[in-house]
Amino acid sequence: MNKFGVLVLVFFLVLKFSYGQSSRDLRFTQIGHSSTIESKILNQTKKLYVHLPFDYQPDEEYALVVLLDNMAFKPLSSVTEVMSYEKSIPKCIVVCVDTPDKRQAYSARIDDTSANIDGGKTILFFEKELLPFLESKYKISTKVLWGQGLSGMFSSFVMLTNPDLFNGYFSDMPNLSLIDSTFNFDESIKNINQQDVFYFLTGNVIVGTDETTKRFISRLESNKNPKLKWHYKEQADSILVAQVVNSFVYGLDLFFKQMHQ
Repeated sequence: MNKFGVLVLVFFLVLKFSYGQSSRDLRFTQIGHSSTIESKILNQTKKLYVHLPFDYQPDEEYALVVLLDNMAFKPLSSVTEVMSYEKSIPKCIVVCVDTPDKRQAYSARIDDTSANIDGGKTILFFEKELLPFLESKYKISTKVLWGQGLSGMFSSFVMLTNPDLFNGYFSDMPNLSLIDSTFNFDESIKNINQQDVFYFLTGNVIVGTDETTKRFISRLESNKNPKLKWHYKEQADSILVAQVVNSFVYGLDLFFKQMHQ
C-alpha cells in the first residue's frame, strides 16, 4: 500500500473511532432534542423538548411525563433516568412544550370565543393535537402532567376539568386561589368516573399553606370517589430547586406504586 493509501486508511479509522465515541457519549450526556408541532387550535408553531430514555427502543412502551415549565426539563428528565435505573419507576419519555406566556396559556379560564390563548385552548391543544402527535410517534402506556406554582395550578385545573386526559396530575405548591372561586370542586371530583386518576398536591412548611389550599384539601378528604387516588405532602425545603426535585421524585414513586398495585 502506498503512502497516500495508508493516510486515507488512518483517516477513516480515526473518523470511525471518533464517531463511535461520540455516539456512545450522546446516549449518556445528551438530555433530549427539540421538535415542533403545528397547532391549528393555537395558531402557532409550538416547539417541543423531548427526552427519550438512553436505551430507547421504538417497539417498547414507555410512560409519558409532560412538563409545564421549560426550566424543569433538564433536571427532571435526568431524575427519570436515575429512578428507572434503580427500578423504582418504569422508563419515561419526558416532553415539555415551550410556552413563553404561561400566565395567559395556563389561565384557569375556558373561553373558546376569545382570540386569546387561554387555559381552555391549551387543554384542547393537549387533547386534540399534542397527545395524538406523541402517540403517533411513540408507544405510550400511561401519562402524567406536572407543574409547579402557576403551572401547578394549571395541572390541578386540567384534573378538575378534563380528568381523563392524563392518568396522573402533579401540582407542586400551586396557587389554587387563581382558580375561580365559583368553580365547583366537589362536582368536578365526583365526575371522575372513566379511569383511576392520581393527584399529587404539595406544600411547603416554611411558606405555609394558604386558606384556598386548605379548603381544597378538606374537599378532597370529604369526597369518597374511589377513582381519585390523591396524596398531599408538605416539605420543609428552603431552596426551591430542592422542593421541585424532591416533590417530583415522591410524586413519581407514589404514582407508579398506587396506580400499578
